[in-house]
Amino acid sequence: MGKKIFLNVLYNLALIILVLCVFWSAKDGQYAITLGSVFISAFIIFLKIKLKKEVTELIKKRNNKI
Repeated sequence: MGKKIFLNVLYNLALIILVLCVFWSAKDGQYAITLGSVFISAFIIFLKIKLKKEVTELIKKRNNKI
């Protein structure tokens, strides 16, 4: 469970950095960087949703065991 929490923290940090990167690159006209940051952000959001599903399944299994 500790690895999943650490992974979630890394995903959150990556999203924060990528959102800042999107604003910076859009302001400076670097649209290739903006597009790349948006795609990577979408992929990280996908991974966060997948991680959330795994954690909820893990919690359900633990509750059924008790």
